[in-house]
Amino acid sequence: MGVTWSERMSVGVPLLDSDHKTLIGLINHLQRSIGDDEEHASVGSVLQALEEYAAHHFAREEAMMDVCRYPLLSRHHGTHAEFTKKVTDLKGRYDLDRTGVRARECLAFLNSWLIDHICTTDMNYRSWVIGHPGAEAAAQRVTLTGATKKGAEVDWTQLRVLLVDDNVNFLEILRTILLSVGVTRISAAHDLNAAKAVISHEPLDLLLCDWHVGDDSGLELVRWVRRGPPDQARLPVVVLSGHERMANRDLALLAGADDFMEKPISARNLLLGVARLARKAA
Repeated sequence: MGVTWSERMSVGVPLLDSDHKTLIGLINHLQRSIGDDEEHASVGSVLQALEEYAAHHFAREEAMMDVCRYPLLSRHHGTHAEFTKKVTDLKGRYDLDRTGVRARECLAFLNSWLIDHICTTDMNYRSWVIGHPGAEAAAQRVTLTGATKKGAEVDWTQLRVLLVDDNVNFLEILRTILLSVGVTRISAAHDLNAAKAVISHEPLDLLLCDWHVGDDSGLELVRWVRRGPPDQARLPVVVLSGHERMANRDLALLAGADDFMEKPISARNLLLGVARLARKAA
């Protein structure tokens, strides 16, 4: 069973509650990946995203607690460090052998730690941060993608993204990463015909397409996009692949892709790439 968010988990700070929901969402994707044909890729992407997103969230929490002079900050930092080490160890084992870490193994630790941490440890700082005038501002200065030049910030809420992947679980991992920064205008397609229908009828700012979509090649979709009318042909495209080879990257770029990323996906690198293409197209 996955973890379901409930109001008893709320720490009373919308920004941190949103972070917790993202972490829960990532963990639930591990549950859904059990037995999946691409379980190994899903496990790697979730572990990578957890490692990056947890560090981002912990930095946000600790920035708020520091501003509020929370007396248990040092102890709280210790619990964050323990979690980070465990996830980093799991990710290290995965990097050495992608078949050596299974979703079930990760779930037992992640579910128990997250629920205990949110419902017990995090509740202790509520009265210190709620209503503090500088707390939320301190948290907002901590971003997953780092600082950008003034005036070059991406308005994530306005981005219109199409995800194309026949693996529903991996597609949802991508959706969760995008939602974490405020992208909500997300369409999804599980085959090329459905993708072409969306591209033909909906205004889009970005296309994220897997290398293999069922029995078809994602590169076929890229070429079709580039042969289309001007607005369609200019659509920024990122191709994702579970098999990183220099030849694959070159073929994707030759087909017309703007970028190529290997699975497992790095949440930070994905968002940096999306932001770069969004700024370039603006």
